[in-house]
Amino acid sequence: MTDRAVPADLYAALQVCFPHGGLPGWLTAAGPRCGTGAAPIPVGAGQEDELADLVALAWWELLQDPGGDPFTKLFTAACARHLS
Repeated sequence: MTDRAVPADLYAALQVCFPHGGLPGWLTAAGPRCGTGAAPIPVGAGQEDELADLVALAWWELLQDPGGDPFTKLFTAACARHLS
């Protein structure tokens, strides 16, 4: 795998699915990522597997709630893009 980055929409999806913690320090240390212009968070090769596991869990949680929230579709798509 090559180095990746966490774009703002994926970061938001992870924050929604893990509101009470559970995200690694290297991810939360980047601070708020509000807005579409936020720079992606770099992900080192050693962090890719951890990120993939978190994204898979977030994707699963988002799939369980397909209704109501207009951000669910956006966040689910962000997770799917990362996993593909």
